[in-house]
Amino acid sequence: SFYTQLWQRLAEEGVWSGEIWNKRKSGEVYPEWVTISAVRDADGTISHYVAAFRDITERKETEERIYRLAYFDPLTNLPNRRLLGDRIQHAIVSSQRSHECCALFFLDIDHFKLLNDTKGHDVGDRLLADVALRLTAALRHEDTVARLGGDEFVVMLERLSTDPALAAASAALVAEKLRAVIAEPYDL
Repeated sequence: SFYTQLWQRLAEEGVWSGEIWNKRKSGEVYPEWVTISAVRDADGTISHYVAAFRDITERKETEERIYRLAYFDPLTNLPNRRLLGDRIQHAIVSSQRSHECCALFFLDIDHFKLLNDTKGHDVGDRLLADVALRLTAALRHEDTVARLGGDEFVVMLERLSTDPALAAASAALVAEKLRAVIAEPYDL
């Protein structure tokens, strides 16, 4: 359907521009920007097409870096406050539609400032990264773990149950599981 639309636009307007994925001789797939123009002869009939291609791999990589900086914490690779806000809004809408309960946990690390002050920021950063990995590994794929900053994390559980009592019980079990996972010793 993509190429049908491309050819239809070329026939109607005589020009098409857009992004396509191409393949190098090595087999590597890469993005490129293409502009195709119809060339007409003296009586207005299309005689051939001219295409200009530009590799946009670097631009796409830059866009991805900007996106990651805007929505993800660089230390833990977890969603940041901005992306968490989007996910919370989505969860609220989804919960209203499905009548399934959600849970939101706020976590911080006890005595984190003392660790940073006595052992240094590198050790503190390693602890934060380890906590992020443990939280993520202990949850379902559809749950969200986000880092707000410092030693503050948020965990959002979706689609727990339509029964609030069952949802609360499930959330309590997950909270205890997370507490136990975080309380395990760290090799710093």
